[in-house]
Amino acid sequence: MGASKNLRSSMPEVTPEKQDFTPLPFRPLQGPPNAGSFTTTTTQYVAAVAQHESLGSSSSDGWESVVDMNVNEYRNIAAAASAEGAQIIVFPEWGLFGTDGAVKSRNTIEPFCETISDQAASDSTTTVGKLSTLAAKYGVVVVANVCEKVETESAVYLYNTEIALSEKGELLAKYHKEHPWYTDTFDTPTKEEIVTFTTSFGVRFGLFICYDIVHSTPINDLLAEGVTQFPYSVSFPVDSLEKVGFQAWSKHTKATLLASNLGGSGSGIFQKGDVIAAVGRTGAKFAIGPVVVDGWM
Repeated sequence: MGASKNLRSSMPEVTPEKQDFTPLPFRPLQGPPNAGSFTTTTTQYVAAVAQHESLGSSSSDGWESVVDMNVNEYRNIAAAASAEGAQIIVFPEWGLFGTDGAVKSRNTIEPFCETISDQAASDSTTTVGKLSTLAAKYGVVVVANVCEKVETESAVYLYNTEIALSEKGELLAKYHKEHPWYTDTFDTPTKEEIVTFTTSFGVRFGLFICYDIVHSTPINDLLAEGVTQFPYSVSFPVDSLEKVGFQAWSKHTKATLLASNLGGSGSGIFQKGDVIAAVGRTGAKFAIGPVVVDGWM
């Protein structure tokens, strides 16, 4: 491994749409754009969110086996959701990393991390490539949480990363989590990343991950751009958040949250304070439902 991650002067440039900033956690989130940005556009799509508890142990099974176990489970969920008409499916934060706390240490998470590029998406031996194959096989947009490794001459950086893959398996977007939970494990991007992607079914989505939801960035900037549809990979093992927090957030922002939660806690589709679909401690593998997009497209 290269030099300490604290050598920020050697960090690679992330191409941002915003200037450097000082994060101000827990600033109130702003509401939707002003009425002048509304249109009469109406689109409907079908979304699914996985309820997945990670499988395997990297210490006993090896990290590659852990990835394969969980990708296989993702495949089963995607197959079933696609058969019910899902056009996009979201998987949880840390869903590919096993049950033995790999995310708590740089040494244990690093084997899971890889360079993420268009080329990686076409390589069936990489984690991203395996997810790409899954997306293409079932013809569904896949949003999943992985780890990206960025190496420079002087340091190695590990980012908690969200990727979006098209129904053809193409890499649509990647986002590095701005507010990591384990700051000794994952690096923080030097600049804010405002990441969106538009699907073939004409809907624009914005990306953020788990703990980002209680911060103003990047959410306020995504809302200010008129983005209202958010795939959301999360690891919040707290019942009140699944039943109240996600729903309240969608009501306050007048947005749609496609929340895929790790483990036994609930996942669901929340739109402007309404629960479109939800799954909790029932043993079901995913929730699925129609989402109507209007006004802010």
